[in-house]
Amino acid sequence: MNHKNLYILRMMMFFVNFIIILFMSIIIYETTELICENYMAREFLEKIKYIPTTPWKVPLFSISLLTIFMIGVGIREKFGEYVKPVLYLFSIVDILLCIAIMYYLNMSYKGVVLLSIVNIIVYIEGNKKKYLFLISTVLVYMLFDYDIFSIRFNLFSLNDYIQHYTFSQRLYIFGIRNMLFSINEVLFILFMILVIQNQVDEKKKIKELYDELYQTAEESKIVNIQLQEYSRKSEDMVKTKERNRLAREIHDTIGHTLTGIATGLEACIEIIDWDVKKTKSQMIKISELSKEGLLEVRRSVSELRPDATERLSLIPAIQKLADNITECTKTKVNLSIVGAVRKLWIEEEETAYRFIQEGITNAVRHGKAKEINISFQFNHNTIKIEIIDDGIGCAVIEEGFGLSHIREMVGLLNGKTNFFSQIGTGFTMYAELPIRWR
Repeated sequence: MNHKNLYILRMMMFFVNFIIILFMSIIIYETTELICENYMAREFLEKIKYIPTTPWKVPLFSISLLTIFMIGVGIREKFGEYVKPVLYLFSIVDILLCIAIMYYLNMSYKGVVLLSIVNIIVYIEGNKKKYLFLISTVLVYMLFDYDIFSIRFNLFSLNDYIQHYTFSQRLYIFGIRNMLFSINEVLFILFMILVIQNQVDEKKKIKELYDELYQTAEESKIVNIQLQEYSRKSEDMVKTKERNRLAREIHDTIGHTLTGIATGLEACIEIIDWDVKKTKSQMIKISELSKEGLLEVRRSVSELRPDATERLSLIPAIQKLADNITECTKTKVNLSIVGAVRKLWIEEEETAYRFIQEGITNAVRHGKAKEINISFQFNHNTIKIEIIDDGIGCAVIEEGFGLSHIREMVGLLNGKTNFFSQIGTGFTMYAELPIRWR
């Protein structure tokens, strides 16, 4: 849409410059005709310092040069990709055409140079090259002026033509000329404003994309931490399953071994009185069976040994989660404990951990918080958890899957939860869990 608006403004500037050049050419031509009709040529030539350009050359060459200028713009618009290597040459030609047009108008109009500036902004890529062309064109606009060039060159002022009209006619001519000049300048200003706005919008979009990318990276870090936690728990589940298998194996091994020993001893008791040799042989077999059973039990026990020293309780696990978030993101998590830490049941630990995990995730992901404060308060029969962040907050709290699941988990333990938030004041999560005596 903005590109279309820029194109429309450029076409309007071309049209206005065409009208200005045509208007000035008509003034020069008509004034010459008026002088000739009134037999004032001799008087006119005696008053002027320099001989003006032949009247018919002014409109012919000026309009022709402007037409060539517009054809060059059309070529760049239609075949932009193909003429890209010579865009700089096109810009140089634009400047030369503008100088030629100003020359045929006796440096009485330099607004056509603004068209060249517009083309440089649109077609030249690269800031350094664009600035170089812009500086060169602005210098042309400043220096190629009638008052400056008339000092060294034979130029004829348009005002000398206008002086041959009546006072009222001169007012109309000057008014129309100034109005056309102003329209051209206003269109150029609007074009520059739109270009600047496009740059601002583009930077804004880039910033939004950067913020989304940064947010995605932050979320990825959190998800990575959660995946590590889930991986650890999955590993614990696998270990628990394996321990149960080994426990059954030990049970079966001991049962089989003790059954064999008991049966063998009963047989020895029966035959010891009448067959000592066979009893001795039976006792040797029982001894071997007991040794094999002992080895099996020792092997199973060594594999069953629990990693009690590696397992974290609730508070260290939450502290580790807070430290991970603080280290891996730009969000700082503070943890405070009030009261004597109590030993909780596994369901209570799981619910408290999930509650805090959800609070941290929401604060970083949705609230864009920079600081999160977590407070644990252990009382006689309850534990109170409060999570306060300094994020953007929200006017209306919509409980999605995460908050709804947390509310359900707390409700299963006969606890209660509350959520508070306002725009600009962050988000607060509160939970109160009853503690069952062990």
